[in-house]
Amino acid sequence: MPYQKPGRPNYISSSSKENELHLLPISGTTNYSKINSGRKEGITFLIHKRHVFNGFKSCAVLILIYLCCITAAHSQDIEQINLKKPVTFHGNLNLQLEYYKANGIPARQKEFSWLISGNPVLNVLGVDLPFSFVLSNFENRFYQPFNQFGISPKYKWATLHLGYRNITYSHYTLAGHRMLGAGFDLNPGKLRIGFMYGQLRRSTSIDSTMNANPLYIRPTPTYKRLGMAGKIGYGTNKSFIDLVYFKGWDKTSSLNDKLKDSIQPAENTSVGIVSKVTFLKKFTWSTDVGLSSYTLNRTDGPDTTGAKKAWPKSVLSLFAKDKLSTDYYFAGETRLGYQEDKWGAQLIFKRIDPGYQSMGAYFFQNDIREFSLANNFKLDSGKLNINTNIGFQTDNLKKQKTSTSKRFIGSANINYIPSQKFGINFNYSNFGITNNPLQTSPGDELFKQVNNSFMLMPYWMWSNEKTMKNLNLIATYQSLSTPQSYLGNTPDLNTYTFTANYNHTWILPGINANASLNYMNSKTGSGDIGSFGGTLGGSAPFIERKLMVNASASYLQNSFKGKDNGHTIRATLGFTVPVGTHHNFQLLGNYMDNTSKDISVIQNFNETNIQFIYGLTF
Repeated sequence: MPYQKPGRPNYISSSSKENELHLLPISGTTNYSKINSGRKEGITFLIHKRHVFNGFKSCAVLILIYLCCITAAHSQDIEQINLKKPVTFHGNLNLQLEYYKANGIPARQKEFSWLISGNPVLNVLGVDLPFSFVLSNFENRFYQPFNQFGISPKYKWATLHLGYRNITYSHYTLAGHRMLGAGFDLNPGKLRIGFMYGQLRRSTSIDSTMNANPLYIRPTPTYKRLGMAGKIGYGTNKSFIDLVYFKGWDKTSSLNDKLKDSIQPAENTSVGIVSKVTFLKKFTWSTDVGLSSYTLNRTDGPDTTGAKKAWPKSVLSLFAKDKLSTDYYFAGETRLGYQEDKWGAQLIFKRIDPGYQSMGAYFFQNDIREFSLANNFKLDSGKLNINTNIGFQTDNLKKQKTSTSKRFIGSANINYIPSQKFGINFNYSNFGITNNPLQTSPGDELFKQVNNSFMLMPYWMWSNEKTMKNLNLIATYQSLSTPQSYLGNTPDLNTYTFTANYNHTWILPGINANASLNYMNSKTGSGDIGSFGGTLGGSAPFIERKLMVNASASYLQNSFKGKDNGHTIRATLGFTVPVGTHHNFQLLGNYMDNTSKDISVIQNFNETNIQFIYGLTF
């Protein structure tokens, strides 16, 4: 299938009076978190060129706060500090210039863009402060910058959180929601204490600029949302218990009075218990339970109607007021596990009430009850590993829907490595769903559907002092079948893929060659869609290894409803020039051409992309 280049993130503007940020990301596929991949949690920020100096100024403030916090702590280990180099600085810096041109389709990015990224690490008195940053000319719909700063310095059993942080205390209370604020985690001995306070989101509204430009996406007004969370517990990683409290609320004064009628300020209180117990050496029992009271309009008065509400009210009344628009929810899961050297199993039970939500988390799969059994086996001296999972799910827990769905879940993964030269991996999953209606419906079953997936991958590896070779084959099959339905004709979907990859490396000269063969066929309601082709590529050094050249070319013959539907050609060429041990220059070119006979499936287009990248390691 044709290559889809990632888009740019979109942003919505903020009308908040504080001068902390100017907008929040609302969509897009660009993943800047990859910059921090494999690194310690440190400072992360993304800045527009017009606000570079303001960004570094804010960053410097965080560093000063951190240094003040660690000065006293380090005085205890003064003999171990290298006083000759109390401050060191290392890391990497990258500059990327990119040209893009498209014909036949709307441009997926700017014609010319630049990006500067870096991962510097400042070491002060033996403590690392890792940073990451991105500067670019990416201009989105609202033409404003997006800035984020955060740091979590750690010393012995104390961790300090400042700026933008993602904190998790439990799955059903504060569960990784990004918060702009301050907090700490303290773990002296077996004591477990945590606290966090800050902003969960900024207020947004519509201004005159948005109304003047028809291209702007007018966001739904939102209140500024604040939150606080605390945790206290006791134990170690093997056995512990934590009590968690979270409260979030919308600040009513953060939105213009003219817009308050369009949205109501909400508030939420969630409490939870997280525990894990290890007993008899081989047994573990873990539990994660949350109770949540969610008020849709925090300006409501007390509920004096006497209406019966869900049972968590009796517990949460100790922490939150019961108002007219307040609802109460339960969510929890528990796991009982047993592990031998060669075999293990887990019994899992999960229940989440319909509508369960917490302001400290982004998303919950709610209205679900699940029973499942997971097993793992290690056989043949660890050469054969088998993992299985089987269970059942059902919804409509409070009988509020007109039908109830019952779902079978099952999966298996088998990995067999009999030698260093050969291995094989097999994956299977089966998910079935049956939807039973009320007795007033015309049939016994309203809807039944089964989703099956298979993957088989054998692989071979050969190596000696001169060469390394590997071959892997990947075959997959996915089906979505509807054996019975009273909703009308639901077409079955079946997709077959096959890929063969061969890679050959000559170790001494540093030459690599690779080839692949690809086949795909998808049977859909509108007709079969398929492609067949391959790729050839390789890399080699030149000029006494001062220049590395890599190239690849691929060709796919496309089809639709069994007839020829054109082709897709892609070619890449790259040059890499290392200079010493600190500098690296790259020039990369990519061209793709798609020719289609039936443009209802895909358009005729071509794209050209050229990148220049400079890397500095210091």
